[in-house]
Amino acid sequence: LDYKSYAERIFFPGHRESPIQRGLDVPECRRQTVEQGLVQLSNLLNSKLFLTKFIHTLEIQRTFSPRDRAYVASLLTVSLHGKLEYFTDILKTLLNDLVEQYVAKNPKLMLRRTETVVEKLLTNWMSICLYAFVRDSVGEPLYMLFRGIKHQVDKGPVDWVTGKAKYTLNDNRLLREDLEYRTLTLTALPQAGSTVGGAEGAQGILVKVLDCDIITQVKEKI
Repeated sequence: LDYKSYAERIFFPGHRESPIQRGLDVPECRRQTVEQGLVQLSNLLNSKLFLTKFIHTLEIQRTFSPRDRAYVASLLTVSLHGKLEYFTDILKTLLNDLVEQYVAKNPKLMLRRTETVVEKLLTNWMSICLYAFVRDSVGEPLYMLFRGIKHQVDKGPVDWVTGKAKYTLNDNRLLREDLEYRTLTLTALPQAGSTVGGAEGAQGILVKVLDCDIITQVKEKI
């Protein structure tokens, strides 16, 4: 996976069109004004005092959702990507402020959730630094670990709407309702002319699903 695609998937998961690829879509009569504004914004982002105050101000907004925080953090990561030393310095300052904040409350909860701009910035920073290592060394084992965990999670009910599961490593995503379910074994037949599974696949592929799975979940397991 090339670095650009890797960065887009890490910074903006679930987005079909990454903001990195978008051009400046403004009327020609306003283009010069907008470009000047972007240059001024860039200058402000290069001010450590402004940037740290800007992030702290955003964090205390009650209407600023975790999803918005993650999106803003990714946009900031893209804008600071070419100045990694400055990015690292900003991150160290923000993390120091975060430590002081959690020490006064509950230190055990620190970094347990990626719900703040700082935590998402840290995730993005680590993703940048680990790209070569992941690509060359641990990419395949990590993927196999992910598939193995997902296989175990799929053995129990998974709420399609909330994403909560009976078997999960994340306590916040635990499906606490005691649901009754049964395992079903389906035979999936390939379309006529398909070469999936070779000669054995032509006889059908056995797939284990749950009687509480929706059609989309069944298709994913196939």
